[in-house]
Amino acid sequence: MRRTLVESSFIFLVSYLVLFFGMSRRPNIYDEGLVLTAAMRVAAGQIPHRDFYANYGPAQFYILAGLFKVFGEALLIERLFDLLIKALTVTCVYAITSSYCRRSIAAYTSIVSLLWLVGLNAWSGSPAIPVSLLNLIGSALILPVFLRSVSIRRMCAAGAVAGAAALFRYDTGVALLGVQACAIAIAIYLRVEGMSNRVRTFAYSFWPYLVGFAVVTLPPALYYLSVAPLHPVVYDIILYPRHYYYRSRNLPFPVISLRELDYLGIYLPIVVAVISLYALMRSRLRARGNDASSFQVAPEGRRWHGFLVTFGLLLLVMYLKGFVRVGLFQLYLAIIPSLLLMAVLFQHRSSFPGPVRFTVTCLMSLSLLAAAWSTLHEVRFLYLRHLSVPERMLSSALRASPEAQTAWCNGTNALTKGFCFLPEDDRVRTIEFIDSHTTPEQRLYVGTTKHDRIYANDNLIYFATQRLPATMWSHFDPGLQNSYGIQTQMIHELEVNAPPYIVLDSEYDLLREPNDSAKSTGVTLLDDYIHNKYQHIKTFGNLSVWQGIHNP
Repeated sequence: MRRTLVESSFIFLVSYLVLFFGMSRRPNIYDEGLVLTAAMRVAAGQIPHRDFYANYGPAQFYILAGLFKVFGEALLIERLFDLLIKALTVTCVYAITSSYCRRSIAAYTSIVSLLWLVGLNAWSGSPAIPVSLLNLIGSALILPVFLRSVSIRRMCAAGAVAGAAALFRYDTGVALLGVQACAIAIAIYLRVEGMSNRVRTFAYSFWPYLVGFAVVTLPPALYYLSVAPLHPVVYDIILYPRHYYYRSRNLPFPVISLRELDYLGIYLPIVVAVISLYALMRSRLRARGNDASSFQVAPEGRRWHGFLVTFGLLLLVMYLKGFVRVGLFQLYLAIIPSLLLMAVLFQHRSSFPGPVRFTVTCLMSLSLLAAAWSTLHEVRFLYLRHLSVPERMLSSALRASPEAQTAWCNGTNALTKGFCFLPEDDRVRTIEFIDSHTTPEQRLYVGTTKHDRIYANDNLIYFATQRLPATMWSHFDPGLQNSYGIQTQMIHELEVNAPPYIVLDSEYDLLREPNDSAKSTGVTLLDDYIHNKYQHIKTFGNLSVWQGIHNP
């Protein structure tokens, strides 16, 4: 235990430092921006779903809001929290893998997971990162059920972890509950003889799990229902995604090329799942050939087969979650368990036929290649755009930054407190203009130049200027802000909150994906309202500032 603790502490520290120095100074204006703005809204007393549209659970918003209350509202606080979760994820990968594999394999697996996190750091602040950590912790907690009866406390803790995951992302948290219920049922089926004994043992094992899940999820749910109606949650999480998500966000599988070798990460989990299933079926057939009724031929066999079952189910379900919008980050929740499965398959490769051993070895090599390629892409981008943390530290020491960048970094706002993060020059000038021409109590609206077709929008300017959005629909999604009903609501909110300035962003106008987000609804109510009530006064590249006609 002492050796494992020392090794895990070392892995955590190294991972945190690598992630910090590999961090991008460029904020993500949409995904990261919406989390930051939502946390700002929560800190101001607003309730998710009731007061603003959100398609994530509330945990990330409230944790960041609490950190902002303690340390001040700054992007640096969110990034440090994000790096903490990522470093803990790498450490958890090492700790779990080292319990089932040689330390060299565990170290290899943790390095690959670290490279993926560096390569995908453009999605900083995403709730998928803490969900990934909770998936690993929850899965590790239930693994002993394949060997023996486990304590009520342990099962309750596993359920609480799944409940916490649900508070970050409702869909993946409920999916984790389903995955672990299936894993527990399979473990009991393989370990216990007789159907009645199996049912009784499952009930005894699973009720503490459900209690743990309920203890974490019910208090927030009851609190919400005491201050808000249920319909906004149902609309944001069930009704809208059911009708629009697939049609508006669907992407095809990408083609692997020499320039995009990181896309191997999308396809490798499929092969890992197939080989894991093969290993389980082969062992099952061997057990039957020996007149055994289960995997009980050896405790070690039950141990690593249980690992394959648990993380194999997790891999499959999380892969299906990202199947609609296929991309590396969308499939990140499946990539991490696939790395653990690869490690265990490699550890036991000697029990496989020659072609399977060769395939497993190739998978290990290709996983490193894909993660390293993703990291190289990101490092090259940071180098070319001068956005790396080491370069910022060196330029500050040598006073070698451009004059405009120096002026921005010497200012005090939510993006420069503690450490200077650098949006695009046009966005910097827009933020400075809004900050100097409005007061903190005034509201702001940041939209697109054409609201009949929605892909995404800038959510960062709200947080950077510390101006609350004038509408609950500040987070744009196709099928929402380009619909007649939502635009009618937004116009009413703009009338009531009367933002003196609005910002329109044209950078998404030419972006077309092969789905319904590229189609216009023909609804121009909001565009007509803006052109009637506001006049254009400033242009900063893709961003234009409009002033209310009746404002001095």
